[in-house]
Amino acid sequence: MKTNTTFLQNVKQQATAKPASELERLWQRIDKHTKRNANFEIKKSTLFNQFKEQVEPHEHHQARMMAEQIIHLSKFIQRKSLTIEQRNELVDWINEDLGYLSGHPFIGELEIEKVTQIFQSHLSKHNHDTVNAIDSSQLNLLRTMLQQDFPGLELTDEDLREVAVDPQKLYQHLDEQGFGEDEESDDDAFNPGNAHAEQDEDWDDFFDQFERFDRDEIKQQKTDAKLEKLFKSSQLNKMYKRLAAKLHPDKEPDPTKKAEKHELMQQLGQARKAKDGFTLLQLYITHFDDDVDFDEETKANLIPLLQNKIVELNKLHRQQKEGNDPHSLVWRKFNGRSKAQIKHNFTNHIAALNNECEEISERLGYCTTVKLLKEELDERINNKRHMPMSFDDALESMFNF
Repeated sequence: MKTNTTFLQNVKQQATAKPASELERLWQRIDKHTKRNANFEIKKSTLFNQFKEQVEPHEHHQARMMAEQIIHLSKFIQRKSLTIEQRNELVDWINEDLGYLSGHPFIGELEIEKVTQIFQSHLSKHNHDTVNAIDSSQLNLLRTMLQQDFPGLELTDEDLREVAVDPQKLYQHLDEQGFGEDEESDDDAFNPGNAHAEQDEDWDDFFDQFERFDRDEIKQQKTDAKLEKLFKSSQLNKMYKRLAAKLHPDKEPDPTKKAEKHELMQQLGQARKAKDGFTLLQLYITHFDDDVDFDEETKANLIPLLQNKIVELNKLHRQQKEGNDPHSLVWRKFNGRSKAQIKHNFTNHIAALNNECEEISERLGYCTTVKLLKEELDERINNKRHMPMSFDDALESMFNF
């Protein structure tokens, strides 16, 4: 006669046969997903270590070369022979390089703040000189233009010069003089009689979303209540108490084991706080040999708990692949189906970095006069003219003071 076994007995035996219950099926899935995530993390870490050894030194070199180019180009910002278009292109060029370095995770010990300060220093001096050169007639023209848009706005010549250097200063003056206040009363904020059909649809969508959110919230509250009951009044609570008594570090004289138990108690406490029954069961199986057969209510409540664990593991796996941390970035860019493919990806990237460094080195060598720089800038400007203009670029060209 076949002996009936409990859920924990089957888990301890790590049976590979077809699971006899939904609990065992979920447990096997969790075990599979846990191993998948751990193996993926090992692969990702291995690839990252290869990247640091083979590729990162080239990344550092490229960053240093770009910083050197930024510093070199910044010295030309104040040169009077540059046209407005050329100077704007030069500043855009430097800003592009700074933006690249600021968002790059592998620039090594490069102090990007110092490079930025050097650029800002040259740009500020140019802006200061340019603004001081504005005569009274030009200031009055700017004042007239602003007063057409903002009747009653009063700005001194010094205020206008500040606005010319930093257009954001205009908003400060507008706020100080009360512009924008009481432009729209609360009564007009939403008028059902004047609302268009599209607005009605927007409100319908909003309330639909709110109702869905409300239903989800109620569902989650019910689930939390069940889990709270599960941990407070079931066998899980007894298992938790037994674990806490056995793993408490204060009762352990050996320093090494005491540290181990301290970590286990933290893990147990976090599992209790997060209603993580899977971790609690794992700890129990590891530290106790007795058998526990759950009552039907506990079994029923364990199912959604283990299902939540699977959802968490899948979410973690997506984060492993889609995160913006350095390990994930390297994985997405260089991972391949074979070691040969990964090596090929590394080689191509290193070649691209070296080519760019050679171009920068060559530019720094010959681009030492304004005349030669202007030729470089004109080429960049012409290349952009053959590209479709974005909406932001169009606005900038229209309203460039």
